Amino acid sequence: MELYQIRHFAAVAETGSFTKAAIRAAVSQPALSASIAKLEEEVRSKLFHRSPKAVTLTPAGRRFHVTAQEVLSACNKVKAELRASVADRPLRIGVLRTLPSTQLARLIETLQRELSETRIELVDGTQEQLHAQLAGRKLLTCISTKVASEPGQRSVELLREDYGLVVSLNHRFASYESVQLSDLSGEPFIVRSHCETFQGTTKLLAERGIRSRVVYKTDQDDRALALVGAGMGVALMPSIFDAPNVKKVPVRDFEAFRVISLHWNEDVADDRLDRVVAFATTHNWASSDREVRTPSSIVRPTRSRLGPKRISVTR
Repeated sequence: MELYQIRHFAAVAETGSFTKAAIRAAVSQPALSASIAKLEEEVRSKLFHRSPKAVTLTPAGRRFHVTAQEVLSACNKVKAELRASVADRPLRIGVLRTLPSTQLARLIETLQRELSETRIELVDGTQEQLHAQLAGRKLLTCISTKVASEPGQRSVELLREDYGLVVSLNHRFASYESVQLSDLSGEPFIVRSHCETFQGTTKLLAERGIRSRVVYKTDQDDRALALVGAGMGVALMPSIFDAPNVKKVPVRDFEAFRVISLHWNEDVADDRLDRVVAFATTHNWASSDREVRTPSSIVRPTRSRLGPKRISVTR
């Protein structure tokens, strides 16, 4: 016995007509008649008196109707409770801590308009922390750098951005169209200790014999930008970061880039997740004055004659 058969039975019992019941159940009349016939065969009882003028319940049909109403009422109650529980749960989104505050604010402002009925909670973290929480079902989704696909997880690329040198407007490099890594030897460096390319960049500088003079280490990008703007040093940062008092200068033989993606568990059935995925993939991640490449406009840079080293955090 299937639930749809019970629904079909209730529709006939309440309308007194196979034609009206078929309309209510949104099925053809032959399909509904076959459903009722199969139900009567399964319960081994005739449930309806059929006549050209009316369809009425038999004694067995009246007894079955009482039980059918209880079953359908219980199903509707459970469905309502489950839907309410999903609606009451906050939408927990993990956000990579190296995403700029301005970009994050733009994203959340727009997302809250799209999901005005949903409570949104943000969880800040590193790449490793976010993916661990996603695997542990503590997050519905996360925006993070791309990693090798975990079993049962899906992802979609949101943007791809290059790294470059950030200097103050008064620095001599501010007037350069580009620089080479060798130009940075001896420069005072502000190091982003939480950077996804930190280890790879450190290794590359050592291989090239470039000695950086670290004057400050921080895990706060806003502070790094502020100190660069104040002239304390230079920094290597993703192109999405910007400030009025700094200049971004390309490094010809340094082609590091990172891919930011949206990640989620593929077995999650939640309408809110579908809406977040649809929203994130159409969101304008790059403002007009930033050179950030979205998936539809990605153009791979060619290698220069200096044989640049490409560092990727896509893993």
